[in-house]
Amino acid sequence: MRILLVEDEILIAMEQRFYLEAIGDDVFGPAATTTEAVEMALAIKPDLALVDIHLAQGNSGLDVADSLGALGIPSLFITSFREEVKPGRSFTIGCLPKPFTERSLLGAVEVARAVLSGRPPGRVPETMELFEPPPLSRAGVPPSV
Repeated sequence: MRILLVEDEILIAMEQRFYLEAIGDDVFGPAATTTEAVEMALAIKPDLALVDIHLAQGNSGLDVADSLGALGIPSLFITSFREEVKPGRSFTIGCLPKPFTERSLLGAVEVARAVLSGRPPGRVPETMELFEPPPLSRAGVPPSV
């Protein structure tokens, strides 16, 4: 899976990259602002974006998720500010709060992978909130869960 990291904390982005590349995902970024995220998304066309809420220069991950959703790119929020995320945003799968563990991050990405492929999500990490209904697929058709 091609995953875009939208994160302004370099150590957190490095941790995410390490875990995801170890299981074979192609990881891009990190993008630290809305502009960087959109430019990178247009260039690499990721399958999924992992998006923090508070980004560099006062940018908001909520705006990033909206911009990426308009491009058909789904987002999974990874944030310490869970209370700022409201379910129901187009093309958002859920939220995994920080701090995360390797197991919870990989589990959340596996849930996203399942939802995006139209499969039942299986075991959702305890700390993850899966948004309902699931987001539209990239083709604009609701996945069959």
